[in-house]
Amino acid sequence: MSSKLVIVADLQHFKLFRVKADPMNRESLECLLSSDSLDIHQKPSEKLSDRLGHCETAWGVQGGGENHNMAEEEERKRLHELSKQISEALQKYPHELCYFAAPKTINHKIVEALTPALQKNITINLALDLTKTPTDEILGHFAK
Repeated sequence: MSSKLVIVADLQHFKLFRVKADPMNRESLECLLSSDSLDIHQKPSEKLSDRLGHCETAWGVQGGGENHNMAEEEERKRLHELSKQISEALQKYPHELCYFAAPKTINHKIVEALTPALQKNITINLALDLTKTPTDEILGHFAK
């Protein structure tokens, strides 16, 4: 049986699984890596100031500043982190086949950030968010 890797990701989660087979040749997933980026959903005031949403000035406590496209910048940074994690995982763990799933809104952005060799390495690419799917149900999505 060939070695397979399964990667599921969204902006907050990254999971890498190896497909393993039992003596009866039934496939299941073994988690190799799992990481969460919890700061992606923090409010700007929680990231930028010492007190929730307020900055101390000479005139007293003031509200938070302008957004300045902060959400887009955070998404761009997280997509870069995800593509780096995927690249490192695909190089670290030997495999013959690779399955990848990420939400439709970010799937193509992640894949485009990978090198052409790693892009070709992805056998099945699904535009689905499977990060919260129970582990024993993930493989079924790739069989369809």
